[in-house]
Parts: sequence; structure tokens; C-alpha cells
Amino acid sequence: MRTPACLQALLLGPFLLLSGCGPAPPPVNGDAAAGTGPASPGRAATERPSASLPRPSSDPARDEAELIRLERDYAQALIRKDRAFLMRFYASDWRGGNWMGFWSKSTMLKSVLGTRYVIKSMDVRDLKVRLMGDVAVVQGVDEEVTSVDGKDTSGKWAFTDVFERRDGAWVAIASHTSEVKPTGE
Repeated sequence: MRTPACLQALLLGPFLLLSGCGPAPPPVNGDAAAGTGPASPGRAATERPSASLPRPSSDPARDEAELIRLERDYAQALIRKDRAFLMRFYASDWRGGNWMGFWSKSTMLKSVLGTRYVIKSMDVRDLKVRLMGDVAVVQGVDEEVTSVDGKDTSGKWAFTDVFERRDGAWVAIASHTSEVKPTGE
């Protein structure tokens, strides 16, 4: 799995790739003895060895179709409150952001599966997929008819979901949603 710095490089631009995020150089003889190897006590607790960059997919068209299907199935799973699907959709370390702050997987599941949040319809469209090996970014818009505690929260929302292929399956690892306001507001 790539380190968080490598994921940032994929999302923030090639200049970060040039700053050292990528495959680790081969160890120099004596590194482990010198206390600089991966298991050494001299290494910072938060430092992780770099993994190689993502390998290209053998079938990008299939990956794109799968990610679009996942987004559409996700909308239906929210409407149906399909806990099993949502548990598979979000990675255990998923983090999402919106106008209220950041959410963990457990916080999101508690919110969308609870009785306070009702989704009557959700139309997902304008999906754009960008593939980067085993990482993908999907952006789109959804128009939804929703309510929280009986108060209408319907609207149009722009979203970005970041997926990673883990154990052969795409899972959402990060998301952000922003309301799309009509022009003039």
C-alpha cells in the first residue's frame, strides 16, 4: 500500500513526486546495523517505508465502468439503507468531508443508516473518472430529495470520491461533498 505522502502526490501534483514520494531506494549495506532500517529504534514512529507506485490497470475501460456502477449502486444503497453494501463501499480508514466537518466511516454509517436521515431519491450524473493505477478519483453531481428530522435538506451536490483498489476491489478511501447553489445566491 502506498504511504499517505504518495496518495497526496497523486492528488496534489507531480511536483510532490519529485520531492521523494515513490519507490524507496535500495538499502545501503549496513543500514540495518546503523539503526536506520525499517525495524530500527532510530526510525521515527510515524515514518513508513515507501511502497512502489501503483501499477497501471490492464483494462482501464472496465475499471471506469466498475467505478461508475459503484457510484450508482451507492446512491441506491443510501436510499435502501443497505448496511452490507455501505460496509463494503467505505474502506475502514475512509474519511469524508462536507460543510459540517469531517466524518469517519462509523460516523457516516450511523448517520445514513439512522432514522433521522431519509433519502427519497438520488440522481447521480456527470460522472468523471480519473484512473491512476490502483487509485481513482470520481467526481460528479447528485440531485437528491432528502430530509433530516423532517426538515427538507434536498438539493444539488457536487462530490469527489477517491477510491483505492484493495485486494482486487475498489473501496472509497476519501470523499468530499459541497452544495451547488443556483447562480445568484
